[in-house]
Amino acid sequence: MQFCLNETDMRKGLLISYIFAISFHAAAQDTIAVARITDFSFLGLEKNEITNNTSLSAFFEKLYQQKKHSNQKISILHIGDSHIQADFLTNQIRSLLQTEFGNAGRGLVFPGRVGRTNEPLNIYSSTNTQWESKRIVFTDKLLPIGIGAMTLRTVQPNGKISIRTINQGKLNYAFNKVTLFYQKDSSSYNLSLRDSVNQDLAFVGSFSSDGFQNASTVLLPYAVNKVDLQCLQPLPKQNQFMLFGVSLENQRHGVLYHSVGGNGAKFRHYLAAQHFFKQTTVLQPDLIVVSLGTNEAIEYPYVDSQLEDQLNKFTELLSKNNPNAKFLFTTTADFYKKRTRRNAGVEIVRKKIIAACEKNGWAYWDLYEVAGGKHAADKWKKNKLLQTDGVHFTKAGYALQGELFFQSLIKAYNEYVQYRHP
Repeated sequence: MQFCLNETDMRKGLLISYIFAISFHAAAQDTIAVARITDFSFLGLEKNEITNNTSLSAFFEKLYQQKKHSNQKISILHIGDSHIQADFLTNQIRSLLQTEFGNAGRGLVFPGRVGRTNEPLNIYSSTNTQWESKRIVFTDKLLPIGIGAMTLRTVQPNGKISIRTINQGKLNYAFNKVTLFYQKDSSSYNLSLRDSVNQDLAFVGSFSSDGFQNASTVLLPYAVNKVDLQCLQPLPKQNQFMLFGVSLENQRHGVLYHSVGGNGAKFRHYLAAQHFFKQTTVLQPDLIVVSLGTNEAIEYPYVDSQLEDQLNKFTELLSKNNPNAKFLFTTTADFYKKRTRRNAGVEIVRKKIIAACEKNGWAYWDLYEVAGGKHAADKWKKNKLLQTDGVHFTKAGYALQGELFFQSLIKAYNEYVQYRHP
């Protein structure tokens, strides 16, 4: 049977085709070009993609609106272990995203140097006194843990912490909005926020109006790169100050890439952190990236039988406090056990994370395969991308992982843009 189209039908068809072509061309113009990495042939670049990326559509739409109209603040929270605490990986991702979509500030930081541990290279902290500290892995110590995966406490009424941000190229990390995460009760000192010439910028009280998040946000009269958190004791019953973290913003549209990591951290450690999940609400994350599993895998042949339950509970608590946030899990690249030994635990934990993502429809980025898969640690070590401990990567190795993550995210973003409804 033959079908014949009249002139009107043909015109309608041509019009529809024309509109589709124009729309597709416009979408193509909105995509972002990313250079392909060619330096390392062992990488699984054909696998560098985000699985279940359609679950991130709402997040990609905010990126799209920011790219088109510069009218969005996109908040990303990246949670992990020592790979994240060092901030080499997340700093690369942050820099690339903020260069492409705008810089809304440095985001969440913790003065690790004051707590006698490592801190990111783009901040510098110092103090005038001794602080008691607790890391997230020491669950038996009495101090509560909050958003920063570490807690600092002083009983010195003149205690002070200085935090300075360090600009990176064209990314200026001066800030005029400070969110403080700290213990708010009648025993806590007040705070004065002062600039580099000891000028008072703002005051923060110890009273708690929310009784929930232990956080206060203050706006500064002008942007600064350094702030002193100076303890004040107006009342005798105020006898200590406890800090969980600080978020630094510039009140502009763009990306905030918060990162929090704890050396040695596992899912179970975050579950035991008293204030962590409640305080994530303050950051209002659009996307939560989870990079845990290294410390579960490093204990092979022991693998915690409760790992799946811990992962599900971890995500449940984050969802409860951030119902609009989308999830993106990452697996770990291959690494050694005791410097040089093969570690089959990496594959076991990887499979558990992927299984949970597939079951729940969460997005995930399989760094294990992207990095080269089984025994890829040999090649990363040979190319000076893996440190001598066999677990942590060099600065160049983390930068490469950050570049790969960014490319997978942009690939998924471009796919969304090409097929989004106008």
